Amino acid sequence: MSLNNLQEKLWSICEKNRNNFFIKEPLKLASYFFFILYKTRLFLYNFGILKTYKLPAYVISIGNITSGGTGKTPLVIHLASYFLSLGYKVAVLSRGYKGSFDNSGVVLVSDGNDILADYDVCGDEPYLIAKRVPKALVLVSKNRINAGKSAIKLGANVLILDDGFQYLKLQRDENILTFDGHDPFGSGDLLPYGKLRELPDSIKRSTSIVISNPQEDINLIKKYSQGIKTLNIKYKIIEITSLNTKVSLKVENVKDLKLLAVCGIANPESFISLLKNEGLNAMRHIFFLDHHNYVYKDVENIIKFAEKSKIENIITTEKDSIKLEDICQAAPVTFWVCKIDIVWSSPEPYDSLLMGLSHKALSSVIPAKAGIQNYQITVF
Repeated sequence: MSLNNLQEKLWSICEKNRNNFFIKEPLKLASYFFFILYKTRLFLYNFGILKTYKLPAYVISIGNITSGGTGKTPLVIHLASYFLSLGYKVAVLSRGYKGSFDNSGVVLVSDGNDILADYDVCGDEPYLIAKRVPKALVLVSKNRINAGKSAIKLGANVLILDDGFQYLKLQRDENILTFDGHDPFGSGDLLPYGKLRELPDSIKRSTSIVISNPQEDINLIKKYSQGIKTLNIKYKIIEITSLNTKVSLKVENVKDLKLLAVCGIANPESFISLLKNEGLNAMRHIFFLDHHNYVYKDVENIIKFAEKSKIENIITTEKDSIKLEDICQAAPVTFWVCKIDIVWSSPEPYDSLLMGLSHKALSSVIPAKAGIQNYQITVF
């Protein structure tokens, strides 16, 4: 088990037992232990005692310094689609969180044509990325260097490192850091007592910052990000599709429906906010833990709750739909999934987001290509 995984498991225990002194205090002490570990690890990498590895490709890391959802996966999908539109061969490298694959190997989730691994093997997020960006290579491994080498052998020249901010072993050309504007640092405590993987001063390692759901007051981030380009994003629903009837509707066609919102993601409140912002009537909700693995009993309980609430339409996220689709087909209610996309605060976000977009740094790693150059940017 990795240090991050251990920290996050302990944090979930702490969150459930905030009022239990005998659980809370030991986890608080554990946060000091993890502080020493992560500072020691940074020191060893900074002074070259622990070696880093450079791959012959353009490497973009997208990560965060908190446990929980900050919009990494939608950004990975968006950037992978963008570089594919320019004519590059893109590979997404994931750690495959919650996947059942052999920790010592590399799993090819998608070869750019077909999805080759089930979500329970590779993890729900890599599987979702493979579905949303079918022309991208998607590989899963605890060792992202080996995954990158495999991707390069398969022709990739742009590597997107999903959840890579703490993966210091692999050098990167772009180090993009994501934040949830609602709650950028939580209580300010390190895991497992708080939600921080690292202290806020680690922001200085990033090359750019993306803030989802930006609030008027984001001074906490600005305090540590002086000189680092920052972009804001919001989300929009681009399509709503039924999992068990295969009907696709526009958002306006769903606004009259009474909905039960169901999700198992790190930041469920962001899903509810998205529905409300789109004018959808989510009357009730059911929240599961992040990466929840749905079973038939869960669907039965969801249906019972919906019938009791006199609601005939269930709405969920794309990540949840991966695990719900096969087991909700016979449901007497309709299960809907929201397909979302990013809305940028700038009409030319990549000039700020990517230092190498000028092709100076990019062409030094891989040859410039004549791409399609027709990628659509939505701005708020």
